[in-house]
Amino acid sequence: MSQYYQTYYTTGEFAKLCHTTKETLFHYDKIGILIPQYIKENGYRYYSSKQYFEFDLIKVLQETKMSLKDIKKFMEERNNQKFIELLEQKYNDLEKEKQKINDMQYRLSQAKEMTEYGMKKPHNIPFIEKCQNEHLFTIKLPDISMTDHDMVKYTSQHLHTCQQLHLTEELPMGTIIEKKGLLLRKYKEKLYYTKISHFIDNPHYLLKKEGTYATILHRGFYDTIEQSYHKLLDFIHENQYEICGDAYEYEIQNYFTSLNLKEYLISISIPIHK
Repeated sequence: MSQYYQTYYTTGEFAKLCHTTKETLFHYDKIGILIPQYIKENGYRYYSSKQYFEFDLIKVLQETKMSLKDIKKFMEERNNQKFIELLEQKYNDLEKEKQKINDMQYRLSQAKEMTEYGMKKPHNIPFIEKCQNEHLFTIKLPDISMTDHDMVKYTSQHLHTCQQLHLTEELPMGTIIEKKGLLLRKYKEKLYYTKISHFIDNPHYLLKKEGTYATILHRGFYDTIEQSYHKLLDFIHENQYEICGDAYEYEIQNYFTSLNLKEYLISISIPIHK
């Protein structure tokens, strides 16, 4: 194959061969990453067939998100060991990128599933449903009443912790209401939570246990949510069930799907037994 390396191409011919532009080749020449094989006295630049493979290497390295500066350094110092180190580094980078994509796909699929759930179920009418185990990552809220400023502060702190722990959390966040408050028809927020994909060994982890839940999908914003709590508690009492745990609030439809607060859909689920 070496005999073919003696073929030379003008900048335009070489650009066409490489499916790129002359401007790209001029830039590579300027920064010293791919310099023409030789330049005639009249200034015409010529590339060799061998340099096609040099260009291909640059293109492959760029696809791994490697900067031109690092590509130039690698090409100037390349050897077997450096090539192996580069491959290992880029493989690990791609694994991290793949995990990010998987995490995002998980979030999107869960958001889609939850939105479809909200579209299929009745609104403002209590019903009984069976729920599977859910993994939650929580943050404890203060006993005092919170302002909007407090709420945003705790939300920001919680989501930042999730990011630091590389958790695949669902959006948006939910709220846990204490059982003792429910029994008194006082709906005190105990915890914020996000759903995560698996168990983690962390004091903020909480398992929402599978079982029977009384649920209502509250149509509207939080300023009217007490009406749905009253309706759900009346339903539980009328059907001779007993509350056996805290309540879980979760936004099924919110700012992701609507500009109108009155179109929010908030799930309220309370574990029950006979």
